[in-house]
Amino acid sequence: MSDEVLVVGHTWVDGGPVLRLEGGTWPLEGQVSFVVLAGRHCIGHGTPSGRAPCSEQATLATGTQCSTCQSRDAFRVCVICDGHRCPRLSGPVEAFCRRERVLYLACFGAERLKVGTAVIRRQSQRIVEQGPLAASRVARGDGRAIKQLETALSRQGFTESMTRSRKLALLDGSMEATEAEARVAAAAAELPDLVPAELRVLLHEPEVVAMPALAVAARSFRVNPLPLQDGRLVEGRVVGAVGHVVFLEDDAGRFAVDLGALRGRRIDREPGGSQKRPTVQLGLFG
Repeated sequence: MSDEVLVVGHTWVDGGPVLRLEGGTWPLEGQVSFVVLAGRHCIGHGTPSGRAPCSEQATLATGTQCSTCQSRDAFRVCVICDGHRCPRLSGPVEAFCRRERVLYLACFGAERLKVGTAVIRRQSQRIVEQGPLAASRVARGDGRAIKQLETALSRQGFTESMTRSRKLALLDGSMEATEAEARVAAAAAELPDLVPAELRVLLHEPEVVAMPALAVAARSFRVNPLPLQDGRLVEGRVVGAVGHVVFLEDDAGRFAVDLGALRGRRIDREPGGSQKRPTVQLGLFG
């Protein structure tokens, strides 16, 4: 019997990675097994009350949203917002925009640090999801003001984005956690001199974000990415994870699975029965 589900994203809960599915979640722990099915599918669109499924159940050549869901996404404008020139928003979206947030600095193993924001209820979860080597919360305030602070720092050399491929490459980097922590602390100490005077009141002493045990363990692993083409059997024991990357181990080796690459894909969590398994073990694929 198959158990086919659509992957719409990933998160971290209670120190471990979790796949977000259409209609539920799947904690990735212990032994996991699934097959990546053919095709790409629209993951729906964001609303103030949560994600809505695609009404057209659209299939895609690339990307994760069809044009209809892109146009309906309530938070599309947030991607380009700088906190100064906000468009007219609906009541619920305006309330979300104004919600209290934190600003954080994160080091992924590169010299350039990332600056980002997170809503209060996800102030640590959001950071852990991204998989930095070290990170600290450095400011707190109204959502629009925090966005202005983020924009100001991006103009001072901080980056607001870090691609999955760049994060994956940096997992094999040489920077130690102690150096990353020192870089974040040094950058935080310089913030009062880098932001507009009216925004300095939002700054506070750095609050270091502790990384989960799985993430700490994974830092010692060599990254050997597992391609996720159609029909790929993914099977192994979870031994580590960092942000969007989960490390699985079988008798023949240890491999890195990019959860972000599963977004918009359907997987079968019961790959037995008539499903023909590739040459059995993860370790036989490089």
